[in-house]
Amino acid sequence: MVIVDMFGVRPGRGSALDVLLAEPEVDANAAAAHARGSAADETVLVTGHDRAGRTFGTRVFNSGGETPFATHSLAGAAACLVRRGLLEPGDVERDSDTGRQRLWTDGHEVRVPLAGPAVFERVGRLPGGLASLGAAVTAGVGRGFTLVRVADDPLAPPVPDLARLDRTDLTLFAWDAGRAEVRARVFAPGFGIPEDAGCLPVAAALALAAATLDPAAREAPIVVRQVTGRGTESVFTCTAAVRGDAARVRVDGRVWMATDDERGGTT
Repeated sequence: MVIVDMFGVRPGRGSALDVLLAEPEVDANAAAAHARGSAADETVLVTGHDRAGRTFGTRVFNSGGETPFATHSLAGAAACLVRRGLLEPGDVERDSDTGRQRLWTDGHEVRVPLAGPAVFERVGRLPGGLASLGAAVTAGVGRGFTLVRVADDPLAPPVPDLARLDRTDLTLFAWDAGRAEVRARVFAPGFGIPEDAGCLPVAAALALAAATLDPAAREAPIVVRQVTGRGTESVFTCTAAVRGDAARVRVDGRVWMATDDERGGTT
C-alpha cells in the first residue's frame, strides 16, 4: 500500500488516499475491507496499468463501499503509478467503462483538464441554519455541486445538517476578487466523505462559479483553497473557460508521497 496526500499545502495537510495494487491477495473484497478501517478519505485499487499505452484502471472505495465517482482519486492514483515506475511521466489516461479521463503528471505535480456541459444555476437561500448565509448556486463541469457564498471565513458557520437539507453535498466558499482566490469548506456525505479535505471536481466547480460570478476571473488563474475543521488545507490552481453551454477547466495541484519526506509523509 502507498499512502498518498493529494493537494496538501504540505505533506499531511491534504486529502488522504490509500493506493493498493491488485495482487492475488488484494482484490475488491480486500480493498473494501481496507477502506472500512482506513483513516484515508478513499482507497483506490489499481486494477491494471499499461506503461506503453499510458493507461491505467482503478476501482474506488470509501467507508460505505465501492463508489462510481473516480475523479476525486484520479490525480493521486496516476501520480503514484508514475512514482513507482509503472507509468511513464507525462500524459496518461484512466480507462473505465464510461470512457477515459486524461491528465498529466510527473509523479509530483498533476494537471487535470475537465470538459463538459457548464452547470450553473441559482438556487436561492437554503432553509434552516443556512438561511442567514448567501444564496446558493449549483455549479460544475458536467455535474453540479451545491455552493453557498459566505462573506468571510467558510469555517465560521456551524456544520450543516445535509440530511435535513436533502443534499448530497454542500460547499461554503468566500471569493476574494483582489487575490483571485477562493477559500472553501466542502461537505460531501452523499459521496462517502463527510468533510472533504481536497476534492478536484469541486475545485473545478468553484473556479467555474467564480468565473461566472466575476467575469474578470474568466480564463485567468484562480487559486482554490479547501480547508476543514480538522486543520487541513488543500490548494489548487484552476483556469476556467465557458463557451456557450460548454465548460473547460484545468485543475493543477501537488501530490505528496512518503518518499518525498523528510517533511512529514508516511507509509
